[in-house]
Amino acid sequence: MRSRTRVLEKIASTVAVLALAGASRAAPPADAVVPAAVDAIAARFLQQPGAVGLSIGVARGGQVIVARGYGLAHAEFDVPADTDTMFRIGSVTKQFTAAAIMRLVEQGRISLADDLGTYLPDYPLHGNTVTIRHLLDHTSGIRSYTSLGEEWVRLHPLELTHEEMLALVRDKPFDFSPGERWAYNNTAYYMLGMIIEKVTGRSYAQHLQDEFFTPLGLARTRYDSNRTLMKNRAQGYTLQDGDLVNDLPLGMSQPYAAGSLISTGEDLVRWSMALASGTVVTPESLALMTTPTVLPDGENTRYGFGLQIEAWEGRRCIRHGGGIHGFNAMLMWLPDEDVHVAVISNGEPLKSSRVADAIGRAVLGVEPDVAKDVPITPEVMKRIAGRYRLQAIGMDCTIWEADGRAMLQASAEGQVAFSLLWQGADVRDGHEFRASFDHEVRLTFAGDGRSFTLSQGGREATATRIAE
Repeated sequence: MRSRTRVLEKIASTVAVLALAGASRAAPPADAVVPAAVDAIAARFLQQPGAVGLSIGVARGGQVIVARGYGLAHAEFDVPADTDTMFRIGSVTKQFTAAAIMRLVEQGRISLADDLGTYLPDYPLHGNTVTIRHLLDHTSGIRSYTSLGEEWVRLHPLELTHEEMLALVRDKPFDFSPGERWAYNNTAYYMLGMIIEKVTGRSYAQHLQDEFFTPLGLARTRYDSNRTLMKNRAQGYTLQDGDLVNDLPLGMSQPYAAGSLISTGEDLVRWSMALASGTVVTPESLALMTTPTVLPDGENTRYGFGLQIEAWEGRRCIRHGGGIHGFNAMLMWLPDEDVHVAVISNGEPLKSSRVADAIGRAVLGVEPDVAKDVPITPEVMKRIAGRYRLQAIGMDCTIWEADGRAMLQASAEGQVAFSLLWQGADVRDGHEFRASFDHEVRLTFAGDGRSFTLSQGGREATATRIAE
């Protein structure tokens, strides 16, 4: 949900699907040993600066095998988090919104090809045709309100009406023609919430409660509110100058259908199992939600409707993360292994995606990859040095040599240069590097050195050389 300042957190939400055939894998650990492994993982991550609490759910084979809270729900009062503690889930909300739209499609009440103007006739489209499908798959070209910088930031504490929210972007030019490109878009999902309300005659919050939360028994999932009293709701935190502080105020009308829900790890894996089983939407609708959009130029966006289609440890993976003031979340589904993992953190610096990756490896018995730091050769340094453009996120970066190391500096204000760790000459199809500050961040250069692929947390962006 939130805009990020670090270049590697601005990567377009895409990922390459890896070849899976022929992989040999050891038998995964039994369900009975997973809870202890998750306990150990949670304890380890909660030692990190800025870590406060976690809500974790794990399911395999149709059964929840872990449903626990860890750490603190409220740091000021030393209130522990438990299984029922509700955390904000940010953009994990989007799959609920997408599923609600697909149910309306199944009922014949709307069509993916419907024009946005049919439902929001007062919104200026500047001569463009925007469909519901464009909103779902982030190809509308409408400006995302979370990309407006200070223009939006100064309004964070306020509860805004639909009209006030759309006023932020209604006069902004389109970023591109609908369907031409892909750009993660919170305005689009906000609009989908408005469409749900117009078609059903119910508020977005009430519609999801009636359609999903109550029938599925998701008793700890609901639309968040700054005014409503909710028992056992976590507070969010971040770090400021090394000290733990409360998250900044955010009017919960603003994230709306793009990121307004709160939940628990257990409820999220129960939701994920219901979605995967055909209980929430039909198999045909789920196939649409989990089929990546391909752009006219052939680029695979690796994004369906409210879900990313990824590769994780050589396996198919359907997942989505979320970040919102004081919280972040990750919900991942490994369809071939029938495994679902949900992690929610109420400390911004502790990334749920990292915890989810560690839990996923523990559940499947996968050893984590260990980064190397091989001295770079002059030939390789000469091949990769230059200026590159990350087109998907509108940012340039420069790679150069300093004291025998490859360095990378992004062009955006506030970006800090960091060194790249070469993984050696035995890497197939080019040269692979890892970011020194985060060994899970990979830069894989093409054999000719004219481009590289930047990968983090299942997301991927391509950079093309623009200067030597």
